[in-house]
Amino acid sequence: MTGPSARSPIPDAVRERAAAWCVRLGSDEADDADWLAFETWLAENPVHLQAYEAVEHLWSDLDALKPVAAAPQAAPQAAGELAATVIPLTPRPRPTRRPPAWMGAVAASLLAIIVIGGTFGGVSYWAGRPKTEAFDTAMGQRRVVTLADGTHITLNGDSHLTATLGRHERRVVMASAEAVFDVAKDPDRPFFIEAGDREIRVVGTEFNVLHQGGEVKVTVRRGVVEVRPKGAPGAQPLARLTKGQALSHRVGAGADAVAAADPDVAMAWTTGRLVFQGERLSDVAATLARYGRRPIVVTPEARDMRVTASLNIGPEDEMLRALTAFLPVQIDRRTDSVRLSLRR
Repeated sequence: MTGPSARSPIPDAVRERAAAWCVRLGSDEADDADWLAFETWLAENPVHLQAYEAVEHLWSDLDALKPVAAAPQAAPQAAGELAATVIPLTPRPRPTRRPPAWMGAVAASLLAIIVIGGTFGGVSYWAGRPKTEAFDTAMGQRRVVTLADGTHITLNGDSHLTATLGRHERRVVMASAEAVFDVAKDPDRPFFIEAGDREIRVVGTEFNVLHQGGEVKVTVRRGVVEVRPKGAPGAQPLARLTKGQALSHRVGAGADAVAAADPDVAMAWTTGRLVFQGERLSDVAATLARYGRRPIVVTPEARDMRVTASLNIGPEDEMLRALTAFLPVQIDRRTDSVRLSLRR
């Protein structure tokens, strides 16, 4: 894997266009039509993505010039600390990457640097032999880890992954896990995530990855993410995801489904909530089972019941009781499982 300077030369016009996209998509004026046009532009030529990644890296360097206060890091969340309740589901405004006011003065300079500079360099955090670290969480626990390159990973409960930072690439292998990645930008060392039979490639962005029970789901809040078959780095992307898009895949299946998605819903678990918007009860049960120690079985006549709710993460029994408070279902607790069926 080589850096941007060793790849195809980037024409000045493309660099200038990439910078314009970076400024546009980082503003409050960016709408769905802009993101659609941006995705179309990326698909036109691989050099477009190369140019955009370089601009994102340079923008990150400019952003780092202004010191910001570090947010306090949340302590691991133990199971049972939050009571499970059903609360009204209200939309939350989506966060945007609006550049701070002081950066408006350097936007024109950014364009000039990109056009005149011609090439871009990345900052290497690699020193010595690559080291692999393993990160795990217990059932119901949440944990935030920071890699040596500045990448932040928030792990959901019962998650297991490894991270290796090398000279030419950074790689995470997700055994069975759910995590939100806020990847530090480094175009010279792209970031790869292995989840099932899929490989996710990114230079710098924020997104959620779920790999559990044979399911892979990727939801993007910011930036650009490419998904390929694992073990085929030269293959064309199966999908290129941007803000507000999600890919769903069943391990071993040939198809990948891409659809619009609210990243705040996918990442709500990082704030201690589970949000469901019309999901089937069987899918809700599969999610709740990740926070308990017994599988949850839904009888055939109740599987397709639709659920819209926001639950505080807590003990499995309390979350199930919260569901039965407004759904016509009953709970049958058994030694090795929990059974949900229509209330008689």
